[in-house]
Amino acid sequence: MVAALLAKLTPITFCSDRCLKELFNVRQSQQFHAISGSHCKDNTLICEEDGSCLEPCHEPVHRDPPGTALVAATTRSIDFFDAADARDVIRNELTRLQEVRFEPTLPEARRFSEDDRPRIVSWLVQVVTALELTKETLHSAVSLVDRYITATEAHPPEAVLQLLALGCLSTAAKHEEVAQRSSDEWVRLAVDADSRSIYERLDLNRMEWLLLETVEWRIRVPNTLTFMRQYQAVLMNRGLIPGDPESAQLFKEHAEFMAEVSLLYNEFLNFGYSTVAVAALTLAAWYSQSASGAELSTRMPAVPVIKIVSDLAAFVDVDVSCLAPGLDRCMELMNHLHSHVVGRHTWGCIPDLGLLEPVATRYPQVFKRIDE
Repeated sequence: MVAALLAKLTPITFCSDRCLKELFNVRQSQQFHAISGSHCKDNTLICEEDGSCLEPCHEPVHRDPPGTALVAATTRSIDFFDAADARDVIRNELTRLQEVRFEPTLPEARRFSEDDRPRIVSWLVQVVTALELTKETLHSAVSLVDRYITATEAHPPEAVLQLLALGCLSTAAKHEEVAQRSSDEWVRLAVDADSRSIYERLDLNRMEWLLLETVEWRIRVPNTLTFMRQYQAVLMNRGLIPGDPESAQLFKEHAEFMAEVSLLYNEFLNFGYSTVAVAALTLAAWYSQSASGAELSTRMPAVPVIKIVSDLAAFVDVDVSCLAPGLDRCMELMNHLHSHVVGRHTWGCIPDLGLLEPVATRYPQVFKRIDE
């Protein structure tokens, strides 16, 4: 089963790879544009917004080591953890999740999810990494792709696949990012062999409008990452995952790595975002406690798994079947994928993983731990 899934992820180059490589080289000096004043005319806000609702862009003066800011933020959230509020938020998100349609049902939608979706997601990961966008933007963009394909009857042809990806990413970025980019900047990410833009600004604006109409103007809906953030806070408060910064960071790396790996596989859409989040957190708790790669086998200890899942369900006051339907199968598939991806690396190197490689390069600590 896993071999069949991995076989589908054959690299197919989008036309902007060279452009993305250039972005990696110049991203530290790249200037962002805030949507305010004269910039508004270059970046149409589709959602009936104006520039006054957006914070101005400020270049960071000092960068913390990767991951430390989020660990510190998580620690602060635990210090002020309100159980009743957290429970209400999670229950509300589970209710909202029932209203979200992201699993393809029509034959054309299923064909898109099997053939085109992995390419789009892999390219989105590359863009998010090159532009240093947030993980929230990535997960929101992929959710928009899935919900658009599920809801539309006119599926995009090959020539506009990248325009769809750009529309989903730019829309998600408007909602999740402080630093904003103009439409002209977004379309420059899609170029032909002569480095000429394939699309124009108006093409992107029309795509954004069509996207928002199709998803009924609902940009922010629950996704795997939002559930992971909420469940992680609960588990840390209850002492079920590591509390010291180093262990907490390793735990977070494993969980977010598996969450992003799952984005490339439409099979995980069958389980739902909450199930994938619980599976990633449960497996991460196990992986982060393993001393070496030799301990990462396909057989998982039952007690910690049962403890984490049962405590989460008890905290939210719902049955496990409501919190994470199909969890056993989801964890089995995710664990096999983790073993395959991490197990293929060589000392100090990340293996050639095709469309999975952009995800793997974002999480070197996952592979570094196996070398130690």
